[in-house]
Amino acid sequence: MTGPGFWNTDFAVAKAFPIRERVRVEFRTEFFNIFNHPNFSNPGSAVSSSSSFGVISSTVSSPRILQLALKLRF
Repeated sequence: MTGPGFWNTDFAVAKAFPIRERVRVEFRTEFFNIFNHPNFSNPGSAVSSSSSFGVISSTVSSPRILQLALKLRF
C-alpha cells in the first residue's frame, strides 16, 4: 500500500537595521508549514482488522508555526 504524499513549505524573512558603525539589530520572521497543509499518515495495513484497513486516522506533521527573533549584533 502506498500512503499520501508529504507537502511542507517553510519561509523566512530577515532585515538588518544599522544603529552605529559596528552595531546593528536584526529582525527575523520564520514560518514553518506556512500554508498549514495537513500531511496524513499511512493508512492501516492490517488485513485482519476490517474496521481500520485502509483508514487514515492521524496526521504526521505539525501545524503552522510562526517564530519571531530580534538579534543585536556588535
